Amino acid sequence: MNMATNLIDIKSMMSNVSTAQPSTKSATTVHEFKQYLNAENNQSLKLTQAEMLKIDETAEEFEAMFLTSMLEQMYSGMELEKPFGGGNSENIYRSMLIGKYAENMASSGGVGIANQLKDSMYKMQLGI
Repeated sequence: MNMATNLIDIKSMMSNVSTAQPSTKSATTVHEFKQYLNAENNQSLKLTQAEMLKIDETAEEFEAMFLTSMLEQMYSGMELEKPFGGGNSENIYRSMLIGKYAENMASSGGVGIANQLKDSMYKMQLGI
């Protein structure tokens, strides 16, 4: 590619930015421009297996924390009558049980928060 062709390509990308929808258009243009520069430098964007695993674990942990918070709210109104329930030990074991429920839900697919978070984190790490 010669310099004139490169300038024309860059100008056409930048012409996509309009004042009507600046955030959407500019984000698309920045993404296209980064891909263009990356192709020019022959650099491929890749994450290592360890980085991908860490992102997956982090996203799943976040979803488990979110689900724990939601489940705690669900169980907050439930009280057991004595002699078989109640007290501090009931609260401790209930919170541990809710935590395990949330972990199991998140590891088996959850509600979709982890998947969306993974995509966002991959893009952030790749600089897209």
